[in-house]
Amino acid sequence: MQVEFSEIARKTLSENIQFLRKLWTNREIVIFLEDVKKLTNDLEDGKYLQFQKSTRNTRSVLIGKKHVRMFFRKENETKVVILLFFDMRQNPQKILDLLK
Repeated sequence: MQVEFSEIARKTLSENIQFLRKLWTNREIVIFLEDVKKLTNDLEDGKYLQFQKSTRNTRSVLIGKKHVRMFFRKENETKVVILLFFDMRQNPQKILDLLK
């Protein structure tokens, strides 16, 4: 299965990494990025249904010490789009604003 990052996902991943650099060590950030890579590999392997359902069409998983949630959606049988990386310490209403 092909995995693509949306523009919002790229932007929010970068913003999260910049924020985490203020709080975490380099080793913790490397582990976070390894988690992201492992999850994208799982999605490429078709392991889509094992993740928590967020809405009817969207699934998510917690990563990075359980502070960041990655949202993604299966577009068709061959493609998954990563929609957003969201720091769970923010206002949850912001998720809806970012996904518009």
